[in-house]
Amino acid sequence: MNLYEVTLHNTDSVYLLAPTKYRALELVGDYFSAAGNPTVVQSDKMLVRQIDLSAEQILRPERCRGCALNE
Repeated sequence: MNLYEVTLHNTDSVYLLAPTKYRALELVGDYFSAAGNPTVVQSDKMLVRQIDLSAEQILRPERCRGCALNE
């Protein structure tokens, strides 16, 4: 299994375990469809990033990575 971060519209991030990037996208799509908002993942403003589990890191959403930790 791999850990993926899916950032939607540069605001919200979802972290999930999936065997492939494609399956991660399917799971996010199913999640938002079940929540009654299937169009969220159909936009072009979605970023999928595989998280490297061999490196220590603080998981912060994409929009926060450029920010200093003390802000």
